[in-house]
Amino acid sequence: MDIKDYISSGIIEAYVMGLASEEEIRILDCIQKNNPEVKQAIIDAQNTLEDFASQQAIAPPPNLKSAIWAKISDDQENPVAVEDIPAAPVAKPLYPAQSTDHSKATLKWFAIAASILLIASASLNLYLNNAQNTIKNQVAALTEAQKDNQLAYQNLKSKWDMASNPQMKSIPLLGVAKHPNMKAMVYLEQKSNNVYLALENLPATAKEQQYQLWAIVNGKPVSLGVYNQDSETAVQKMTAIASAQAFAITLEKRGGSETPTMENMYVMGKI
Repeated sequence: MDIKDYISSGIIEAYVMGLASEEEIRILDCIQKNNPEVKQAIIDAQNTLEDFASQQAIAPPPNLKSAIWAKISDDQENPVAVEDIPAAPVAKPLYPAQSTDHSKATLKWFAIAASILLIASASLNLYLNNAQNTIKNQVAALTEAQKDNQLAYQNLKSKWDMASNPQMKSIPLLGVAKHPNMKAMVYLEQKSNNVYLALENLPATAKEQQYQLWAIVNGKPVSLGVYNQDSETAVQKMTAIASAQAFAITLEKRGGSETPTMENMYVMGKI
């Protein structure tokens, strides 16, 4: 048994205040006989308790001393029979030999109640923390879903606005032999020659690659820029072009290429 841990366990204070059990008293009496450190700890605790009692004591009224001496003088002149003097109540001692069963029971009940409250508080905190995390995750998921739905709606509306605009010409680009079922859409504004591109179902590219749009003008490919798949905008504005006969999309290195890589062509469509 570690003496320092034993001293700091609170048993010394319970012993001095008369709250220790009979078994704890017997053990402590035995230990203090053979361990001066424990005995000194008991003395220190007793002194601390007595100092506290002295500090909390109420000073007697200034005229009390005179009143006592007057009473003593009067009693000497008129002695009172001993049997007539009421016995003063015996003050309860501070030390463990006089501890009551009621005090012990009260302390045990307080300890049990404190333990129950501690367990209940910890359980409630754990429950509230888990509930808060669950709600936080649900809110985050709903927020993300709402954002995705809003974005999908905006992109769909953009395509609808392009397709329903009489000034726009919709040009479908269909998959070539190596990439069947692929599709993209080019929207050509006839007055301004502005070009807009939507990839539709083309697969996502690697980070070091991008899709590049080409216009075929007089049989020669002209770059209209690369499509930014990191953007949340599905319909993106490309470089304006006049007199184009067809459009095609190839997969190139990030940033684009000066000439199209024909073996990496995905879709193509004539005007």
